[in-house]
Amino acid sequence: MNTAENATQAPTDSAEATDSTTGGRTVDWENPRVAAILMAAAKCFARKGFSATTLAEIGKELGLRKSIVHYYFASKAALIHEVQSFTYRKYLEQVRESISSGAEGGAQAALQSLWDAMQSSKTATGLNIEVWSAARRDDELKRRAAELQQDAQKLIGEAVSGALGIDPQKFPRIEQLSRLLMAVVNGLSVSESLDGNEAKAKQTYELFLELLRAGIESVK
Repeated sequence: MNTAENATQAPTDSAEATDSTTGGRTVDWENPRVAAILMAAAKCFARKGFSATTLAEIGKELGLRKSIVHYYFASKAALIHEVQSFTYRKYLEQVRESISSGAEGGAQAALQSLWDAMQSSKTATGLNIEVWSAARRDDELKRRAAELQQDAQKLIGEAVSGALGIDPQKFPRIEQLSRLLMAVVNGLSVSESLDGNEAKAKQTYELFLELLRAGIESVK
């Protein structure tokens, strides 16, 4: 965690440049302070929601003044947009790594790793719920969410093809299959966030995988 002493250090002008998509500033994810603010904001937004979270609260999470958070993000809306992209990209990296390592254990292990990746990031689930709700009123948030969703579907489609030995040329519905997988994982994650029953959610996903493999084998 950053200390109050760190909070008083003035940010350097070279850390940021202008960009109209983030309230007049670009966001450098490689900047440790920026990454820390984004992660803290994701936790706060997932815990309390977008409307109930203030920049001051996000700064407090790190021992930073509100003015420091505001320096890097011109508004809460700009921060929300960037948190969504940052968090989801990190999640996709986890998914890619998990599926890659799980592939060594066969198709079932690779598909199970998709669930494990989601379970490793409870913050992502809470944040997704907020994004899905707010995107109805925020065109920029909706646009970003759609792009990230497409990236996730492509990643999952490629991973599933390899894990199950599916030739996309012979199984053209791989895109629909990846959408189905995402819908199931997201739906079960939301359900678990409501009832808190992780074991039941995992068992349901495992049953889905059994039915999925049986269905694919019947049409391959």
